[in-house]
Amino acid sequence: MKRIFPARPDASTAARYMAVIAMTAMLLSLAPCAAAAERTTIPLCDGWFIKQLDTDQPDVPALTREAASPGDAWLPARMPAQVHDVLLAHGKIPDPHVGRNATESAWVGEKDWAYACTFASPTSAGGPVLLRFDGLDTLAAAWLNGKPIGRFDNMYRQYAVDVAEQLAPAGKQNVLLIVFSSPLRFVNRVKKEPGYEDVSKNHYLRKSHSDFGSYLGARPHAAKVGVYRDVTLDVTTAARIEDVCVRPKLSADFKRADVHVAVETAGAEASLRWILKDPAGKLLGDGLATTYDNKCSLQIPVENPKLWWPRTHGTPHLYQLDVTLADEDRTLDRRTITFGIRDVKPVLEDPDTGEKRFRFDVNGRTVFLRGACWAPVEGMTHCWRHDRAVKLLDLLEHGRMNVLRIWGEGHVPPQEFYDECDRRGVLIWQDFMFGYGMHPSGNEAFDENCRLEIEQMVRRLRNHACLLLWCGGNENHMGWDFRFGTKPAVGSPLFARIMPQAVARLDPDRLFHPSSPHGGRVPNWPLEGDWHDYSTLKFCPEASVPLYASEVGRASAPSLTSMKRFLSPEDLWPAGYDPAVRTPGKPAWPPMWQYRSVGGSWDKVGRVEQFCDPASAEDLIRVLGTAHGAYLRDRVERQRRGVPDGAPDGNRRCWGNMVWRLNDSWPIVYWSVIDYYLEPKIPYYFLRRAYDPVLISFEQTADQIAVWVVNDSPEPVAGTLIVSRRRFDGATRGKVQAEVALKPGQSKRCLTTTDLGPIYLRNEFVHAEFAGREATHLLIGERFLHLPQAKLTARVVDGKIEIATDAYARQVTLEMESVTGAVFEDNFFDLPPGDKRTIAVVDSAGGKNLVIKALGADPIRMPYDRRTD
Repeated sequence: MKRIFPARPDASTAARYMAVIAMTAMLLSLAPCAAAAERTTIPLCDGWFIKQLDTDQPDVPALTREAASPGDAWLPARMPAQVHDVLLAHGKIPDPHVGRNATESAWVGEKDWAYACTFASPTSAGGPVLLRFDGLDTLAAAWLNGKPIGRFDNMYRQYAVDVAEQLAPAGKQNVLLIVFSSPLRFVNRVKKEPGYEDVSKNHYLRKSHSDFGSYLGARPHAAKVGVYRDVTLDVTTAARIEDVCVRPKLSADFKRADVHVAVETAGAEASLRWILKDPAGKLLGDGLATTYDNKCSLQIPVENPKLWWPRTHGTPHLYQLDVTLADEDRTLDRRTITFGIRDVKPVLEDPDTGEKRFRFDVNGRTVFLRGACWAPVEGMTHCWRHDRAVKLLDLLEHGRMNVLRIWGEGHVPPQEFYDECDRRGVLIWQDFMFGYGMHPSGNEAFDENCRLEIEQMVRRLRNHACLLLWCGGNENHMGWDFRFGTKPAVGSPLFARIMPQAVARLDPDRLFHPSSPHGGRVPNWPLEGDWHDYSTLKFCPEASVPLYASEVGRASAPSLTSMKRFLSPEDLWPAGYDPAVRTPGKPAWPPMWQYRSVGGSWDKVGRVEQFCDPASAEDLIRVLGTAHGAYLRDRVERQRRGVPDGAPDGNRRCWGNMVWRLNDSWPIVYWSVIDYYLEPKIPYYFLRRAYDPVLISFEQTADQIAVWVVNDSPEPVAGTLIVSRRRFDGATRGKVQAEVALKPGQSKRCLTTTDLGPIYLRNEFVHAEFAGREATHLLIGERFLHLPQAKLTARVVDGKIEIATDAYARQVTLEMESVTGAVFEDNFFDLPPGDKRTIAVVDSAGGKNLVIKALGADPIRMPYDRRTD
């Protein structure tokens, strides 16, 4: 066990330090002689009421009197809850997720609202009593017992107000009143300053960018109001911990780490005790220190540390640091920090070739990042939905992902989310919350509000091992460039000065990236920085293999069972509807599908012309989803190979792929791979296969078909690659093979099919197998294939579903009949003739009957016992 003392600059200070520590040790060894309250937090969850106001000039005394004994005009609620949450719970609005109902509650954002609660005064513990607001959306003023205590104008900031003087005597009741002003009225009244005419009005308000439009799925907008995170009373002591910053530094050989700890306190000086535990909970060391000028610095050595790894490359080991603040024999405050010891190095230039890169090496290993962008888990409210978030993280893991980008147009998840990502080994690309286009930076008040927001956010999240980088926001410079074709004329101080200075001062070991995308001759340039996939709208030079694709995708629909939950039968498929396109550019889906999508979304679908014309909603869902999935497969495979088609292998330039987006905030037809009801869409399974750590893929050019193997696992792989030319009826027309060995991070073009001769386009396919993995390749679009009618068979073997076929089965699909949210080990896959696949049911979603089908094959229905999940 080691006892570490902080170094001091001179001998007299060190002597003073040792004397204080000795006295502290003696006092701590004595039996307590007096009891004293420790710092406590009292959540104010219950006893709340909300009320719509008919004026923007509230009568605070009258509202305070009403709140002490609310009448029928006040609706009871439990916090946190936003206005939509409360109104829906009381049946005052229809479910906005269904049909056109969101329009019937759009008025909420046009009104002012009062929130009120009563609570008893706590007994003082010797320090300030802080009323903490962790999330107020957005324009709010608060009064306690009729006295003003603050005005707030930033939903991303956490506010703390000392209310000791406003509180009633201990044990007596208090009335807290919060009045929220209409965000829509604020935006409508914005008067832009000269030079800022091209900045969106809603950018003047520090509120979620996505609340002001229909991009996430609610029309005409989703403007929310109210309390969306905890309101608490923080009863502090004479000395208290304000912040603990932990910065582990690894040696070059990764055999030692020095854990640098900076503790900031407030109030009186006090003694500090720390305890460090390893990932197994074993005590590694402890020590005593004291604060000077409300600060204390420690350096704690750890020999042979257990490293934190991304989930695809090892175990995300976490250490625990307990910090306790004491005054003589009394504990005043305590803080527990979990942290990982790891080294993340951004590589922005290839050390061998000098070419631009956007790569990350973790603990000395190059890691291909594969994942998705995270949208708010719920669109109706900013209140956190723990159950939805956990299910999405489960699906992320099942999808073989290791990175998430927290999109800058939603909201910042709470600490528990980052704790979960620490435990799971999921890396986080963290956007600051600045949405499309530029902002009115240069305005002194706006910049100061943003600076406080950014610094608070960095302090709040910097101890998390999962945090990969800080990013300025979403499509800021690109949005300006798309509109004007120039560099931004306004707004640059935010991204060029305020953000990088805050990160450099508070979290200097992490990369700051100005925006996503950013880099190169235009902000969205594939060969510098990161790149967003606008290939549905533009021809993008050099974009087949960008350095890092941080948004990739196409539009598709949720499953049929999900669609039925928010569309009526007539809206889902109107009587006599014909999806044929007889006018160029006409969307080939029913009008309500477009309403429940985004403007121009039909222009963002995959290559639907490769499939037969749909005759039903189910057909169209399959075509859209398969086209979306095929696009993701082809792009991800090419990016993982690392070079454009036909180029020599050996110089991978792409080291990351993130799809836009993982999840939906509302029921919508758009770019996600998991729908609002948490059911994986068809493209999810295509993506899961493309994210296999050891990947077999096919590169078809005008002259040849090459077979590649990519190894993004942490271990070498070796074996025989066998490639065969086969007919749909099962006959094998030839084989070629090669011995393959790949190091971690290597991609290789291993052989071509040239020796197999000409391959028939419509009734043959190519099959490859390597290291226990298989892949198939069709040479032409599904619409043109001559598929035989396959006969599927299925049975349960050891709790899993074994499926076989006598002929090529195109897109074998597993469904739990009449339920939403089922998850399978794999789905929507092709099955070669004579082969078998054994598929686990990961989550039956309560389904009792399993349906297995394939294109042109008779479906199989079989009972399913969910106890085998």
